[in-house]
Amino acid sequence: MSPTLLSEADGFFTALPWRTGLEAARAALASGSLGIVHDDAGHAVAAVRYADLIDVAEPDLRTAVPRLAPVIEVDADVTFAEFAASPSVTLLDLGVRVLVLRDGDHTVGIVPAEVFAAHLASPDYTPPAPVMAGAGGLGDSTLPGQPRTGLAPVVCQEPGCGHLNRLAHYRHSAPPWCQRPEPPRHRLQMGG
Repeated sequence: MSPTLLSEADGFFTALPWRTGLEAARAALASGSLGIVHDDAGHAVAAVRYADLIDVAEPDLRTAVPRLAPVIEVDADVTFAEFAASPSVTLLDLGVRVLVLRDGDHTVGIVPAEVFAAHLASPDYTPPAPVMAGAGGLGDSTLPGQPRTGLAPVVCQEPGCGHLNRLAHYRHSAPPWCQRPEPPRHRLQMGG
């Protein structure tokens, strides 16, 4: 059986509300810890280190989020195999630094992307075989809403937009539409 992501998690991180001022964030991260930026609803939206904030002039972390490394929020009891077999694994292409593990409404740990990659490269890892549910059905027992296997928050960089999108999968060759409900409709633009 594949271990859970939580079994390989690191509990040492600094939770930072996104309304934290830059000077306060720099002070909180001065010891070298990794910060996980949370929105007003408590969802992780970015990972940050002290060095990431050296040349940032925004007033708070919320306005700095587009410049920071994205994260993937995942249920803490998801296994390495479940995550690897899910469409959410494509979110690693966004330059994700960590998987942020959630238990209900709380962040309970982080798994660095390189730890996940090392697990996949391990000779002990066997990819799951594709299995079709009985009678050809989808066999998906997860209700609509946030996928257990992950969502990545990405701020749209289209001029005049700035909408915080939550992606369940990603393909560089076919960027998704921005989830902003107001017109005009446009493709998600990411920093560069």
